[in-house]
Formats: sequence, structure tokens, C-alpha cells
Amino acid sequence: MIYWQLILVYLKIGTFGFGGGYAMLSLIQYEVVGHYHWLTLQQFTDVEPFRK
Repeated sequence: MIYWQLILVYLKIGTFGFGGGYAMLSLIQYEVVGHYHWLTLQQFTDVEPFRK
């Protein structure tokens, strides 16, 4: 079940999230934090990009 939710969320973000990464952050936050509760708001804001 979680796989279908992930697929749908990624498709939704890819379809409606235009304008680059920063423009998609609010949509990602709504889906991940607000709708599905996969992360808390604190966890979402603490995410750092990958470092080499």
C-alpha cells in the first residue's frame, strides 16, 4: 500500500510542481508532513542535501 502512495505522490509532485526544486518544496511539505504524516515538520526542516 505504501508503494502506491509513494508513486502517486511522486507523480503528483512531478506533474503539478513546475518551476524547479524550490517551487516544489511547499507541495512536498504538504504531502509528506500534512497529508500522509511520513515526517514531522521538525524532521522535514532538518533534512540536509547529500554531501560528498
